[in-house]
Amino acid sequence: MGGSGRRVAAPRLAAALAAVLVAAACGSSTARTSAGASKAAPGSTLATTTTTLNTANPSVHLVSEQDVTPTELHRADALIDATIKDLKRFQTPAEAYAAGYRSIGDGATGDEHYVNWSYINDGHILDPLRPESVVYEVRDGQQTAVAAMYQLPFGSSFLNVPDVGGALTQWHVHQDLCLTNNPQQRVLAGITSLKGACPPGTSKAGNTPMLHVWTVPNACGPFAALEGIGAGQVPAGQTRNCDTANASVP
Repeated sequence: MGGSGRRVAAPRLAAALAAVLVAAACGSSTARTSAGASKAAPGSTLATTTTTLNTANPSVHLVSEQDVTPTELHRADALIDATIKDLKRFQTPAEAYAAGYRSIGDGATGDEHYVNWSYINDGHILDPLRPESVVYEVRDGQQTAVAAMYQLPFGSSFLNVPDVGGALTQWHVHQDLCLTNNPQQRVLAGITSLKGACPPGTSKAGNTPMLHVWTVPNACGPFAALEGIGAGQVPAGQTRNCDTANASVP
């Protein structure tokens, strides 16, 4: 999420977002995730099945980093490849809308998330053909798809995240955002504290782990949790990853 010169939501919501989220901006090249950040805890299980990616001979996108195994690097490259290929179906918001995706109304951050809420609990995890969310930002005067955001089923926690690329692929949650409860289109309605309750008619629909895969270069790498003034929370004990070594990927 984030950036300037992009689509703007209601002024009061935009001001609230900016005031609360700016402190968590992803812009520092010193922020690093701890080793093995994305590894699931021993004995943890996923709520549904994990989609099997075709990992045969992916394009080489990523620079290897400390504590990332060759297998993890290979899987991360394969996920980038598949996401770049399949996100082409959703280059405009109209194409996403026709496929059942609806905006959560966060355009004030600069990155607008269109979510297909029926995909959250559909048994497909990390499936580039069925990403839970498509992210748009304004480029050359029009909104363009720049990332997929994969989300685990409701009720999942950081204990359930699959190991994709080790420390390269850091999952995050949004425990302070309240969204309306419409199952077809949940809209950002306000902000609460991390442990606070949402008002009646809204809930924390973003408090299950999610992973961005950017299909355009990102200053904090292709798996950056946020961009500009966007915010999210990473697992306890970790710092937010800003992977400058892979800033030019893909």
